[in-house]
Amino acid sequence: MKNIIKFIIATLGGIITLNGIALFFVSNINFGNFLTVILGFVILVIVLAFRKLSKWLKILLITGICIAVAFSSFLIIYGKNDTPTHDEDAIIVLGAAIHGKTPSLALKKRLDKAAKYLKQTAPNAVIIVSGGKGNGEDITEAEAMQKYLVDNHGIPTERIIKEEKATSTYENFVFSKQILDNYFKGDYTSCFITSEYHVLRASLCAKKAGITNISHQHSNTNLSYLVSGSLRECFAVMKYIVFKS
Repeated sequence: MKNIIKFIIATLGGIITLNGIALFFVSNINFGNFLTVILGFVILVIVLAFRKLSKWLKILLITGICIAVAFSSFLIIYGKNDTPTHDEDAIIVLGAAIHGKTPSLALKKRLDKAAKYLKQTAPNAVIIVSGGKGNGEDITEAEAMQKYLVDNHGIPTERIIKEEKATSTYENFVFSKQILDNYFKGDYTSCFITSEYHVLRASLCAKKAGITNISHQHSNTNLSYLVSGSLRECFAVMKYIVFKS
């Protein structure tokens, strides 16, 4: 039985390691990819060299893995608890990486969720696509997002407002708030859409930016990107808590 358990855990570690390596070839290089490789490698080390490790190193490595798994799970579970009222005046879609001019899979899922939400429950809402131009991106994320919504979901261009300056989650909300304040000239309600693991920090950033009456709706992350995204977000949340940015 012990050998079977060791084999299962080692296989899991190998899959996670290979997943992290594969992401370097199919997505933009980011901290989450490195963390995925490290996590998988640590699991393999614990299983294959367990007897050779010192007591304190075993405790340190196992504790670290447990914390990472627990925190990542919390972020995902929290993010899946949607709070939309279904009558918001505005929808804010938070940007994510694009490859050249093409939205990444994570961003496509956010946009698909936004389009579905607009058509089914918020037909009169204006939609803000928020995201500037990052490294390796030929156009702004907002421009790529607008094109995707128009070409793939038939959302009228006049319903979409591009926010093209943001380079962080906090800036997504700061600049989107400026646009919405000017657009509505009064009170309004809004809902932001992002990946499930990103919802907690996004909510904190929205509050810091001064946006009130905001709800959130999540998009599901593809399993191949979930480990990388949630691990990266763990560090991003801790950074936000410490530095408030």
